[in-house]
Order: sequence, then C-alpha cells, then structure tokens
Amino acid sequence: MPEPDRLFPEYQLLSWLPDETFFSLVSRHHQLWGHVTSAQMCQLIFGSARAGTHHDLPNSLGAFARRTNALLGEVDYIARERTLLKFYAAFAPPSEAENAVACMSSASVAHLKLRLGILTSRFRANHPLKACPQCMEQDLRETGWAYWHLKHQFPGVWMCTAHKRPLLQSALKATGVERFQWLLPRWSDLSPASVEPDETASCSVLLSLAELIEHLVQSAERQPLLLRKLHGVYRQELRARGWIAGVASLRTGQFATAFLDYCEPLRRIPEFAALAEDEEGMATQLGRLLRPPRSGTHPLRHLLLIHWLFGDAQRFDLAMNSEGGNNHPHTKDDVPAALPVVDPRVARLCSLIQKEGKSVRKAAGLVGVDPQTALVWAAKAGIAISRRPQKLSADVCAKAIRDLRRGTDKGQVASRAGVSVGTITRLLLSDTKLHSDWSEARSAKARAHSRALWLQLLQSSGSLGIKWMRQLDTRTYMWLYRNDRAWLDAHKPDPLPESRRSRPPTVDWAARDEQLGGLVREAALRLMEDRGVRRIHFWQLCQRIPELRAKQASLHRLPRTLEAIQSALTAHLPSRDLFS
Repeated sequence: MPEPDRLFPEYQLLSWLPDETFFSLVSRHHQLWGHVTSAQMCQLIFGSARAGTHHDLPNSLGAFARRTNALLGEVDYIARERTLLKFYAAFAPPSEAENAVACMSSASVAHLKLRLGILTSRFRANHPLKACPQCMEQDLRETGWAYWHLKHQFPGVWMCTAHKRPLLQSALKATGVERFQWLLPRWSDLSPASVEPDETASCSVLLSLAELIEHLVQSAERQPLLLRKLHGVYRQELRARGWIAGVASLRTGQFATAFLDYCEPLRRIPEFAALAEDEEGMATQLGRLLRPPRSGTHPLRHLLLIHWLFGDAQRFDLAMNSEGGNNHPHTKDDVPAALPVVDPRVARLCSLIQKEGKSVRKAAGLVGVDPQTALVWAAKAGIAISRRPQKLSADVCAKAIRDLRRGTDKGQVASRAGVSVGTITRLLLSDTKLHSDWSEARSAKARAHSRALWLQLLQSSGSLGIKWMRQLDTRTYMWLYRNDRAWLDAHKPDPLPESRRSRPPTVDWAARDEQLGGLVREAALRLMEDRGVRRIHFWQLCQRIPELRAKQASLHRLPRTLEAIQSALTAHLPSRDLFS
C-alpha cells in the first residue's frame, strides 16, 4: 500500500483494486476511515463538502491529487483510467479528451457531458451504477471488499463478460437518491435490469455487445477509434451486403428494417429506449451515422451499428485495417499520434532529386505525377527547390508572401499580384512554413474579428440574454463556441431572471401526466406486494421511477401524478385496496 501522505498522518491510504473506479476507491476510504457523513470525507480529500461525488465524471481531481501527493496517481491517470472518461475518450478527438481532463481537474464539470455528446444523445446521461453478483462474492473472498468495476459501468454493458451473468443496477446515485453519498455495492440496493436471466436471446446479444465494447475501449489506448474513419468501413460492409446501389446511393429502407430487428432484444434495457421504433425514425438515425458528423455523437450509437454489422471485435478489426477503412479525410483533432500513411512514390521522388540530381519536372515525369504535386511533396519533405518564377516576378512574389504571412485572403493577394488564385495556392503549397504562417494569421484575424463582434453585441444586447444574442449573430457565436470556448464563457451576459425567460410550451403535459400517474400507481402496488412495504416514502417511488425526481419541480402541471403520489404516501391499506 502507498505510504500515508503528510496531510493524513492518522489515515491509511488504500491501493487501487483491479479495474476499480475512482468513486469506488473513495467510497472504500470513507468506510475505512469511519466518517459519519460524506461531506466530512469530501472536505478532507477535496477541500469542499460537495466536491468529487459524481460517480461517473467527477470534479476536483486536481485537489485530490495534490492532497494525496499523487500517491494514487496524477490527474491524467485517474481521469483516463479510473472514470468513465476512459469510455468516452476512446471515441473522442484528443483535444476533447484533454479538455475533459482539465474540467475534471477543476472545481466544476459543468457542460462536460454536453461537450461529450451525452446530454443531446437521448441516451441516459445519469450512468446507473452496475455490479455483477458473482464478482461481488469473488471480490469479497479475494480482497475483502465488494467494489465497483469500471468495465461494468461502460454505457451499453449489461452483462459481466467474466461470469456471463446479467448485471444488477443500483437504485441510488443515478436516481438522485443519496446523490452526494459514497457507496459500495450492497445487495439491498441492487435490482435486476429489465432483462430476465432466462431470456437467452437477449442475454446472448448483450454479452456479445459487452465483449465488443470492452475490446474497443481497451484497444483505443493503442489506436484511437476515429469516428471519421468509420464511415468508410460502414460503407464497405453495406456495399458487401448489397445495401449500397451504384456509387453511393444508400438503400436506407432495407437496412433500417434489418437494424430494427437487431435492436428488438435490446429494448428491454431502459438505456436503449432512445433507439427509434419505426423504419422512418431508424432510417433517419442511421443516415446521420453514415455521414461525416457535424456535431458530437454518442459512442453507443456507433457501437450498436458496429456490433450489428460485424458481430465481434475480430471481424471489425480486420475491416478497420483493410484498405476500405482508410478512404476518409483526416482532421487535426482525429489523427492519432502515429506515423502517417505515406505514398511510396514520395520516397522515390526525393531520392531522384537529392541523390541523382534530377530536376523536379524530370523526377515528376519518372514517378508519374504532376510537377506541381512533385513540388508540394518535395516541400513537405524539407527539400529546398529553386524555382524559376514564370508569372510572379521576384518583387511581386515577395509582396505576395508578405501579404500571405499577414493572413490576407488568397483572392486579394492574387488580385494585387495580377495572377490567378491557383498560382497563389501553389505558392502556399510549395512552402510549408509559409502555409503554416498564413493559416495561423488567418485564425488570429478571425478570432479578433469574432471577439470584436461579440463584444459589440454584448454591449448592445447583453441585457436581453444569451439566447437572444445567439439569434442575432449565430455565426459569430458558433465560431467562438468551436474555436475560442474559454474566452466565450468568460464573456457571456448574466443569466436572465426567471420572470423574463420565455419558454414556449413544447411538452404534452397531459400525456406526460397520464403516463407518470400510471407509473406511480404501479410502483406503489409493487412496493406493497413485492417488498411488503406498509408505508411508502417519496424516495422509494423515485428509485422505481428515475424520471420522477426530475419532474418534482413541475408537479403543479401534473395533477394526476401529484394525486397518485399523495395517495401512495398516505395509504396504509393492503396493496389490493390502495387505489380502488
């Protein structure tokens, strides 16, 4: 075990258990040290009474690492290897993963789930705690603790791949009950998910899906799963199945029907309720996955599509390593830290120029490429080429280069030099340093321009609120949101008072009221029949109906639900007479 930190002379620090989550580690310390309240524990190791209690993506990891002298790991290790960020980072650009680590190191993780595409995915964002009964028994025998395994918490994982058993889910934390508490798996808090053990078909699909998810998350540490690369792999498999007609025409209706059939055994799990239930909706969802993404997509959608198309990790890995998976455009955020794919003709071209003294034009002819392409390849390889300007004199070329380094638009530079835009483009491509300087200058000018516009808008319309400002200048807001987020967050108007906010009624409250009221009555009956509860408490209803706590502030709009809750809380009759 690690030596206790100087800040904790009277405390013993525990070591990590295999595949243990950060939330589980702190919960074990809470039990070992014997604090009466979770707030005391938080104050001791985080410096705040409510810090770090998120069981999925916790905050204040920086404070934890400092106060334990990093004996249990630095922030980057804890965030990437001991929290659910390990799952999301496997499918996120490196810049987003770094931003997530920075958020989790700070005192607030606000908007982190939004940036990772969780809140807008329609999948559950609360990440219920899950445990395997056999793992709990084995862990107790071998370590003395029943603890939370990280691989069990991954979205989409509802089977234990070690024991081939359905996972149980906790009725705490994710439902809002004991939200700020430190907890370890207890039999009394765990209940089966919607899948029953005797449903062989559902369990088989879920087990295969869990094995695929665990493999992809682990392999992402060596080779990140680039979402843009997936589109070529998807299309290659769809074409092999005859679902792509001609060059690129997708037969969406056909494979939407097949995917609906695949999803049917999964619908017993509440987490998969966001999947479309008809062919039209499913075709829409699949169409978005088969096009290059314009915004974040929950990895679970891709995982389900991968599992449906390929079945297991081995067949998917073969498809990813094939030539079809490489036909996609890369961006700076989704290129992993690995050697790039290089055309073998580049090495031949460089050898002809450097070793054999061939001119660029001659070498290009021998290799079989255009001279301009050869010039670009040579520039990227760091070979200095003396060019004889044909359309650009030395003076004009020097002025063009000076304008380009200032970030001037290529069209304006071409107009001033009296040449075509193509000539200026070739000039840029032939000098990588010039192209880099031009790109940085363009970004700086765009940033300064967008900031100035936003500050003007903030001064003139800030009192109307951020929503109104976004409508007035959507382009500026989106540019800053994507490229200068920290500055934008620091230059937002104060939130409007509740009385000035306009929220159009977009919810069918009558239908919601009818549905929730029925769920409350059913939950009350089951509590009295199955558990023998003589008096029902509101938190017990929230355990059975997770969405009820989120609607607690809107019960004045749900009269039937409120009536059902009041009847359940005040009833002392046997279950058969409760709502008669």
